[in-house]
Amino acid sequence: MAFPFKKKKMTPEKENLHPLGYFSKLHGYKGELTASLNTANNLDYENLEHIFVEVAGKLVPYFIETIEYKTNSTMKVKLEGIENEADAKALVKCSIYIQPEDISDSDNDKLALRALQGFKVIDAEKGEIGTVSFVEESDVNPLLVIQSDKKEILLPLNEQFFDEINQETKTVYINAPEGLIDFYLEQ
Repeated sequence: MAFPFKKKKMTPEKENLHPLGYFSKLHGYKGELTASLNTANNLDYENLEHIFVEVAGKLVPYFIETIEYKTNSTMKVKLEGIENEADAKALVKCSIYIQPEDISDSDNDKLALRALQGFKVIDAEKGEIGTVSFVEESDVNPLLVIQSDKKEILLPLNEQFFDEINQETKTVYINAPEGLIDFYLEQ
């Protein structure tokens, strides 16, 4: 007998999820783990309710019982169903994924900046000055690194310096502080 409906797949595909980090080690002996997160601010994830863990190449969904701040880059996590050291040990070194709607605003901003790689950069005064090589993501002073005729121009990621980012034409329109571009080009 054939069923008139298809079985719905409950676990999303890995490429549709956001990599958040991995379980770096055990935290105690009651099934708790230390999660090392690749995020702008791990406190943004204190209210996370569920995650996907890649175990032996397969994504396994878990509900989070507790998640607590540990350090700037780590959280203590207790997953539902993981009750002892042996269960938790099986998850050490496993990658953690979240659904796109669970990504924090600060991480979404980071992802948007990374997507600028290869965009053409046009300054209001100097015209076309080069192409975005990458974004230097320092917490203190993040920079847009622009490659211009074998010279590197570093532009602080300050909202005041950006006029428009056109996704269709892959162009960033800036209004750099007076003298900044000349400083790099004249060296």
